[in-house]
Amino acid sequence: MIPYFIPDMPKTEALIPYLKEIDNNLWYSNFGPLYHQLIQKIADNCLDNIATNKLTLVSSGTSAIELALRSLNLPAGAKVLTTSFTFPATVEAIINAGLTPVLSDINKNNWFLTPEIALRNTKLHNIAAVVPVAAFGMPVCSESWANFYKKTNLPVVIDAAAALMNQSINENLIYAFSLHATKPLGAGEGGLVVCPNKSQASFIRKMSNFGFEAGRTINNVGTNAKMSEYHCAVGLAQLDRIKEIKQKNSFILNKYKSLFEQHHLKVQTQAGLESFVPASLYVLFEHHTDELFERLLEQGIESRRLYWPLIQGFPAFSDNTIPASLNFKNANRVSSQGLALPFHNHLTEQDIENTVSILSTVLNKKAQQL
Repeated sequence: MIPYFIPDMPKTEALIPYLKEIDNNLWYSNFGPLYHQLIQKIADNCLDNIATNKLTLVSSGTSAIELALRSLNLPAGAKVLTTSFTFPATVEAIINAGLTPVLSDINKNNWFLTPEIALRNTKLHNIAAVVPVAAFGMPVCSESWANFYKKTNLPVVIDAAAALMNQSINENLIYAFSLHATKPLGAGEGGLVVCPNKSQASFIRKMSNFGFEAGRTINNVGTNAKMSEYHCAVGLAQLDRIKEIKQKNSFILNKYKSLFEQHHLKVQTQAGLESFVPASLYVLFEHHTDELFERLLEQGIESRRLYWPLIQGFPAFSDNTIPASLNFKNANRVSSQGLALPFHNHLTEQDIENTVSILSTVLNKKAQQL
């Protein structure tokens, strides 16, 4: 069996120096020395040396979105525009922040909620904020969203969960990243919020620690969303090997792209693959993928239907989300006709060749039957 995904995490020996630091510091959570080391290292390696006082580490990517939204101080139940083509954590964070998700269609090429789509929906709904999603770890256009913010004055919180090594930063926007083990730069679990200013980042940090202010008073109801020193240790060890991770990611993507061409596969890939490496290799086919998923599995190839069904297809979200319109043409197509192929740093060249070869065989047989 060729598995769809295996996390690429640091080995035990790489963690030992950082675990010894924890032992020596006797500090295990609550913004310890490794917390501050990790923030600095992320700023240096992934965020173009952004000021660390604009960054806050939290317990998960979901917490990052929720706390970013809570920092906006929006009215209870305010409408937040986001995409219907996303992982449930996006809308769960909006709901848990006491807000109402308004679900939109996506662009047919990059599979994002774009500023153009958002602008149309602001004319139809009383939108208080927007949460675009960097689908599959591909970066959204920060410049375009900054222009949207300047034009509408609506705050933008980008769910850039898996895009930490790809996403550019604009000082007018808020970014929420995930450090989950399934992300290209994982710490096992954790999240990161990048804020426009240090006061907002400070507020989020306080809210992640029950809302405690100086003097142990609490002015705003917070939560417990701190990132432990142990997870920071994993994150630091992971950043030590960031060049290796990027090289492996690029090699695997380029191998797939080369084989797609060799086999003349009629598939659509996400816009931007010529410049960035995604977190998941999601591919669109000409028809619905139920049968294709089963045929690949029979041949020992595990694939995955990501972002399926659309958010409105989950019973949990039927009464607490609002459709932006009746038309989800692009999202329906991408969700029903796409599969995520095996894409991780444990794949061998032979694994990739076998995957594409079997995929080509299955597609050719299906074409002959039509």
